[in-house]
Amino acid sequence: MYLIVIVCFWLLISFFFLDRHHFTFYYSTIQYYIILNLVYNLLYYNHTLWAFQGISTTFLNHTIIDLTFSFIVLPIAICIYLTYFPNIVPFNFLYITLWSSFFTFLEWACYQFEMFIYDNGWSILHTLWFNALLFSMLRVHSKKPFLALSLSIPITVILIHFFPIPFSKLK
Repeated sequence: MYLIVIVCFWLLISFFFLDRHHFTFYYSTIQYYIILNLVYNLLYYNHTLWAFQGISTTFLNHTIIDLTFSFIVLPIAICIYLTYFPNIVPFNFLYITLWSSFFTFLEWACYQFEMFIYDNGWSILHTLWFNALLFSMLRVHSKKPFLALSLSIPITVILIHFFPIPFSKLK
């Protein structure tokens, strides 16, 4: 039930803040996010750092919730985020901080209601800096896709270094 409420909320937000023309403009950045998220889910399938957890029904598991977020909620959020990104440099940092803090707060709230779990050394503090990195990279990708892709590889290697995946846990 709560997933339907979240999706309806973001669809309502999109009605007021999303220009449909921007969706096609940011389509490749949305794909960039989806691909990175799917890579995380593939690599960390048996050794999760974080996961969604359904609380209202057994049908809701990490996969269903994550796919819903990846293909409905986050594309809307990414389009709104990039559409209103300020062009004035000092405000860029504040804007990224606000979005990172907002999404970290949402995750924290889900954690409080046991809809989200942390594992294998990950915590809400990791989420905060990761969200800041994610929103920064989304902006970079929207302006310079090749640079974002080039930076994503060493960033992924560094993240795997700090949160190693045991070889036996790979599919």
